This record gives sequence, structure tokens and C-alpha cells, in this order.
Amino acid sequence: MKTLMKTAAIAAALLTAHGASAEMMAPTADELAAWSEAYASFGGMEPKWAVQGADAFKASSEAGVPVVYLDVRTEKEWEKGIVEGAVKATLTQLATEDGMGLLPDSKTAIIAVYCKSGHRSALAIPLLHRLGYSNAISMKGGYEGWVAAGYPVEGASE
Repeated sequence: MKTLMKTAAIAAALLTAHGASAEMMAPTADELAAWSEAYASFGGMEPKWAVQGADAFKASSEAGVPVVYLDVRTEKEWEKGIVEGAVKATLTQLATEDGMGLLPDSKTAIIAVYCKSGHRSALAIPLLHRLGYSNAISMKGGYEGWVAAGYPVEGASE
């Protein structure tokens, strides 16, 4: 339980840094129980909690496999560009009704979740799996890895 509280404190600090209010972060007993259950499952992670590099997602897309790119960076970061066709939902927005409304209807869709370098996307994966998205995968290296590989982006401000 001590580790869970430490993790919750770190998550609260991250959410605060990204503009979440105290009211948004105050969990109900049910939410705390759900997060506790999700946290407990981290110890026995199965392959579905995978991390893939940008190359694997790009190759899948080019082979005709539908991949939904989900950008969980901040709005300010989106000004630097996004992966072509990516869905934009900040990490804090993702857990809201509006954020969930941006997700694909199919719970089996391949979702390449990315942020700047990979930390926030790793935080989003348990939430997506809890929502039933069994093929949500964190993109190793995040947006920076995608750009470093020379893959196309859109919306970058000059």
C-alpha cells in the first residue's frame, strides 16, 4: 500500500504540473479501488502491455494494418506537430468523457499511444486497458523517436 500511495503522489504531481485542479484529482473510493486493482496487476504484466518502437507502427501502417495514433502530450507540445492523422487527447483529458469519446469504437483496434518521449504514454496504457482496449501499446521513444526516424508529421508550427 505504501508503494501505491507513493505512485499516487507522483501521479498527482504530474497531473498538477499539467494543469489538473485539486478537485479533478480527489479520487472517490471506487476510483481508488479501481486504481489499486490496476496497480496490483502491474507485477504480472502480460505481453499485451507491450512497448513497440516507431518503426514497428510505421511498418504496420504501411502494410495496411490500421493503427490509431493517440497523442497524449499537452496542447503546447502539439504545436510542434503530431503524427499524421493522430487523435489528440492530453493525459488528463483522456480520463474524461470527452477524452474517451475520441477513442475508437473497436476495443480491439491497435492504438499506438505516444507522448514526448514515452513516460506519459506508459501511464495511459493501464487506463486504456481498463477501458477494454486490449491492443493499446506505448510507442517507445514517443514523438521524439518518430521524428528522429524521419517519419511524417503534420501541423508543426514554423
